[in-house]
Amino acid sequence: MTDRQLLVVAAGFAVFLTACDQLFHVRTDTLVYHWDPQVAGQTVIVPLTFSLAGVAMLDLSRRAQPQRVGPIGVRHVLASLGTVTAAYLVSGLLDPDLAAAYAIVLLVLWGVRVAMRRERPAAVVVCLVVATGGVLAESALSAAGEFDYLAPDILGVPWWLFPLYLHGALVATDIVALVSRSAADHGARARTTGRS
Repeated sequence: MTDRQLLVVAAGFAVFLTACDQLFHVRTDTLVYHWDPQVAGQTVIVPLTFSLAGVAMLDLSRRAQPQRVGPIGVRHVLASLGTVTAAYLVSGLLDPDLAAAYAIVLLVLWGVRVAMRRERPAAVVVCLVVATGGVLAESALSAAGEFDYLAPDILGVPWWLFPLYLHGALVATDIVALVSRSAADHGARARTTGRS
């Protein structure tokens, strides 16, 4: 994945995650933004924040896992994205009293996904770094007054946030693998065509 591809994908992440945040967290009163100016209840820097998060997640995935154990296709990426989107949606609909139980469910599901995918240790470390960084960044932004979760559990964020980031990190790993494979396939076709 080139730097240009990374920035384009991060911009796509920003649009997608801004929409998810709006639909799954702002509209469900899971969190509230305080900084102005705002659009539809979100501070205008939300897309920038998600874009920076996307750059960090994709770059870590790119650096730590240049090659996957097996090939990856678009369907695999869409299934991974669907999993994290569903988890994001449920986090907004969930009774706050169930946050710890939901965190455990997400952790177990992540462990199953990692085992089924036979992820390399580097990918697991990337997931843990992304999740830790995500929680600490959101905690810092909340402490700075940008937003508040209405039912925080630890460090100003819900229990389920850490495992939600774990699932998001798997999506980033999948996208890096798909884009890298597509670029490699394109390069191989170009070399083959050049020999003809």
